Amino acid sequence: MKNFLTYLEENNKTFKEESFNIVDSLIFAYLSYLHFPTTKTKLKDLKVSKSSKKEKNKEFLKRVITSKRYQDVELCFYIEDTNDLIEKQFSAVTFLLPDNTMYISFRGTDSTLTGWKEDFNMAFMLPVPAQKEALNYVEKITRLIPRNFYIGGHSKGGNLAVYAGCNLNKNLSSRIIKIYSHDGPGFIKEFLTTSNYQNIKDKIEKVVPSSSIIGMLLYTNEKYKIIKSSEKGILEHDPFSWLVKDNNFIILKELSDGITYTNKVINDFLNSLSKKEREIFIDSLFTVLKSTNLTTLDEISKNFIVKIPNILIAIYKLDDVNKKYILKTIKALIKSCLTNLNLLIPLY
Repeated sequence: MKNFLTYLEENNKTFKEESFNIVDSLIFAYLSYLHFPTTKTKLKDLKVSKSSKKEKNKEFLKRVITSKRYQDVELCFYIEDTNDLIEKQFSAVTFLLPDNTMYISFRGTDSTLTGWKEDFNMAFMLPVPAQKEALNYVEKITRLIPRNFYIGGHSKGGNLAVYAGCNLNKNLSSRIIKIYSHDGPGFIKEFLTTSNYQNIKDKIEKVVPSSSIIGMLLYTNEKYKIIKSSEKGILEHDPFSWLVKDNNFIILKELSDGITYTNKVINDFLNSLSKKEREIFIDSLFTVLKSTNLTTLDEISKNFIVKIPNILIAIYKLDDVNKKYILKTIKALIKSCLTNLNLLIPLY
């Protein structure tokens, strides 16, 4: 089964010889997860060991920098900014293509609690700090570099790309070729009715794997494509699992069995709560998680049993109002599960 690693190995045509495609977008989107120099650098001049710690990322970057298609692409304006105080996790990088276009790439969520807290905040807040930063970044880059451009990202990065693209002024947005959201979450409902969104939505291309959870969160109006993955469930969010054929993803007709139920449960559950109720619940949840004195979800998952006493004490210390909202939220989730059971049980 072929994925974007295979594509990197087999496609030796330059961007001048073969036009940009959606698999290229995923590659540039995923590159944003790596760490780069802050000075303009050709991809072929990068050092694999300094850019990534994970083995699969090292293999990915190795194929990028040895690819005839990618090696002469230049990266610039790399930025990484995590601010615990304002709950912001943001990173972006710009790639200058040999065909005189550019791709502005936004990183998705990392494993930090700050990054995940900002994601959860999207359920009641617009814009979150990373969305503001994304818009500022695109405005800065497009004024400095007068090229037509693509914007994209994977996961939260896709959401940032859509937000930034929708909120650019008319002169800058006219240079957008396409906005790519690779399994990126949607927005609160009000955003989709704005003229900014309506004016740009035809340039948005969104793909989600068949068992997408992240990409189906909140509201999305763009006509998304469903793609095939070699994984199952939440693991389908991993771009390494997305199957590629003829410079495109393998397209499916519908979402996987059961995922419609999961997505409707989550979204109905969120809709049953006011914005204030969502905010109180999310703040309470992360107060409890921070009580473990761990800073990433990876650390929490590995040490969860050991940290149970800290978590129970943190829950006990919550004030009556927060406890009330947590209980109400749990009841709302159970109600949503029961209400949507008909999506799981076939009717004959």
